[in-house]
Amino acid sequence: MRFLLAAVVAVLMLGAIALPPAASAQPAAQQTLLEVSKITPAVVEGGAPGEVTVTGTLTNTGDRRIDDVEARIQRGNPVSTESAAQQAIRETPSTVTDPNFTPIIDSLAPGQRLPFELRVPFNGPNSLQISSPGVYPLLVNINGKPGSGGRARIAEEHFLLPVLATPGAAPVRPPKPTPSTLVIPVVDYPRMTRGGGPGSRPVLIDDLLSASLAPGGRLYELVQAVEDGAGPGSPLGSALCFAVDPDLLATVEAMQGGYDVQQPNGGAVEGIGSGAARLWLGKLRSAVSGRCVIPLPYSDADVVALGRAGLPDLIKGSLEGSSLLIADLLGVEPRKDVLWPIEGALDQPAAGQLAGTGITTTLLRPEALGGPAPAKVRGSNLTALTVDPLAASALDPLRDTPRETTEMSPPVGGSARTQDALGALAFRASNAPAGHSVITPPRRWNVRGDDVRGLLSGMQQLTAAGFLQPTALSEAGGAALPEADLSYPVESAAREIPRRVLDELARENFKVGDLFLSSDVERSVNIAPAEVTNPLRDALLRGASSAWRGNPEAARFWVGNGARTLSGQLSRVRLEEGNTKIALSEAQAHIPLTVSNELPIQVSIAFRIPHTPGIITRDLGVLRIPAQGRRTFYVPTEVQRSGTFSVDVHVTTPAGTELGPPQRMRFDAGTYGPVTMVITIVAAALLIVLSSLRILRRLRNRIRRNRAAAQPPAIESEATPLTTTDSDRGSS
Repeated sequence: MRFLLAAVVAVLMLGAIALPPAASAQPAAQQTLLEVSKITPAVVEGGAPGEVTVTGTLTNTGDRRIDDVEARIQRGNPVSTESAAQQAIRETPSTVTDPNFTPIIDSLAPGQRLPFELRVPFNGPNSLQISSPGVYPLLVNINGKPGSGGRARIAEEHFLLPVLATPGAAPVRPPKPTPSTLVIPVVDYPRMTRGGGPGSRPVLIDDLLSASLAPGGRLYELVQAVEDGAGPGSPLGSALCFAVDPDLLATVEAMQGGYDVQQPNGGAVEGIGSGAARLWLGKLRSAVSGRCVIPLPYSDADVVALGRAGLPDLIKGSLEGSSLLIADLLGVEPRKDVLWPIEGALDQPAAGQLAGTGITTTLLRPEALGGPAPAKVRGSNLTALTVDPLAASALDPLRDTPRETTEMSPPVGGSARTQDALGALAFRASNAPAGHSVITPPRRWNVRGDDVRGLLSGMQQLTAAGFLQPTALSEAGGAALPEADLSYPVESAAREIPRRVLDELARENFKVGDLFLSSDVERSVNIAPAEVTNPLRDALLRGASSAWRGNPEAARFWVGNGARTLSGQLSRVRLEEGNTKIALSEAQAHIPLTVSNELPIQVSIAFRIPHTPGIITRDLGVLRIPAQGRRTFYVPTEVQRSGTFSVDVHVTTPAGTELGPPQRMRFDAGTYGPVTMVITIVAAALLIVLSSLRILRRLRNRIRRNRAAAQPPAIESEATPLTTTDSDRGSS
């Protein structure tokens, strides 16, 4: 019961972990939420309208009415350095223009949500006063009177506006367009606690994925937006590269045929996302057709942490299994040579353990590489490409924080973040030396479809204006590259899955490998052992997912869940419960043991019978149990004394991994062993000798008596009585 309660608590905890964070990016002192949903134009060219329009919603999230709500758009000086651009992305910019405020509403009640639209001219009175090209920080400033207080800023949002040319003017092209590749992450949280199989349905920890896969959901809109914004024939087609988590694909595939959702009370209800799963998987196949697909390690596992724990087999397995699954479910040949590690960082041990996996290119953040990129990683066969730090910061407000890989990002305001990315790309082309810009959004990219469409549309404008050159990832780098060392950030190491959790994962993974080595194909079933063992390994890898960095309890839960799944599969090879009380009537006997195998693969087993005084059993060696079959074996047993014995019989792999549960057998031995037999024979011989002597003595005594009885009795004559005389007395 205590174990069940603990499991329920863990499920509740993890259900909360898997939820996207609450959409609130406002300071505690503020009681309003501002969401910008559209910025027009996103890229300003000569033919653009003469004003900027910002559309969004304002929500009173507090418990006080806000009066006299009004807003304006202000601008700062154009950014001229990369550090200034980073600052404009991260912080509220200093402004140099102060257009008049525009009234929005007289009073905003608690809980009220108000759509709004703001317009401000580029030039003229009450304008942004933009007269030359550049990348400008803009600030949406909302003022009001909360409750009985005075006038104050109640909400704000800021973003970059790339101005290639003022309206009516010709754009100034950079000397050379920037080669650019956009990585589109298709990643969610681990959700499947049990895979499906014959007679069982897959089980998910919650049903949040069904909403994400359905029209209007995050993953659906992401894929649909790519089809809409960069369909067949798009100039951006070659620049798109999908980074796909195979665990998500495996979960969606399992959902298609029906699935259950785990409940806090330990029960399960039927999931509602089967149709959405089929629809989304079909859309994803269409979107990735003919395009670059990077397989992430299974469940986006942390290869650096696995490398530190000395688990190169798990690194290799997470990558090999990913490629096979993507090829099977999406019908494309993935880029097996590219790795995008968690947080764009890799250490030297992990780089060394990637040898033999086929990985030759890794995408790193600049601070994780001790030198310019592209470069050859010293001591390995890896080529390092660096992601664009400015674009990465623009798309991910959680970058460089402990929440970077664990939470949906951005928490709110996707339009402003994609707008920042367009500003970053325009700045990069205009001010930085030409280099390959690899644009990487956050792992769990939390944007609407319109945000993605706006980003793709803006990139096409920048391409047409000569600022970007859509480039396939395979075209990056060169033959003669300088060497550079890896520089693994201390902050990344602090957020890794703890070693104690990975040690537990390693112990369970050893059992998976042992089962694989102990198995073989059954011709009648024709299922390879890897088809059984790979899902068991993958279930364990969910405990090393990027989703649980900094959350060791969640990681431990998923490793434990994988261990329980593994134990369930191992127990399908077990001793049948036969006659557990056996009467032995002879010193030499053969004990029948029947082993059944419900797995679809042939399994080699061995019996392990602990030494028990009084009984000796003979080892039968390695035995084979057919797939979905059973065999009975007779174990030669020698009983050395009579009595009752209890023996635990274990079934293991030849290397010792426990399979099914042990069976306790009782032997009632009424026979005699060799020593007992000798003693018995000697005692019987002595008894016979003593009995014979006693019988012989009795016979001799009887003979004597008989002889004595046969002789006549003696006859006595009359005798004169003797007398004594005096002469007799006196003689001497």
